[in-house]
Amino acid sequence: MPYVLIAPHSAEPFNRGLCRLMRPESLRDESYVTDLYCPMHTHPTNGWMALELPDTETVPIHLQADGSELQDVLARFVADGALTQAEADSIVSAVIATRGQEVRIADFIPDSWSAYVFTRAEMEAQGWWPDEESQSL
Repeated sequence: MPYVLIAPHSAEPFNRGLCRLMRPESLRDESYVTDLYCPMHTHPTNGWMALELPDTETVPIHLQADGSELQDVLARFVADGALTQAEADSIVSAVIATRGQEVRIADFIPDSWSAYVFTRAEMEAQGWWPDEESQSL
């Protein structure tokens, strides 16, 4: 599983935006309860968030997904300097091009984020799960 570090104020909206690729907001009703795509973790000391993206799972991009909900979230990353506008546009274009197809969400991670993508072992070494470390002693 790749873990992607993300600013706390962006983690949940980004996760929700990913979920909306599979089921856009316009198609949701009270019976549809899945709101987030993947598990989120908070670092116990520095407060950073990480999304735990499934490594091999593919998901269907809904035919009616226009990427607007994801684009709104990506605009935050552009404003924060975490993405360029060109990268955000490229991600949205890729989403639109894959409507109706199965994709691996982790494939949409831009190259510029590679320094923020870690394995489980790397996350453990960075102290993300201290309770697990103390249990293994």
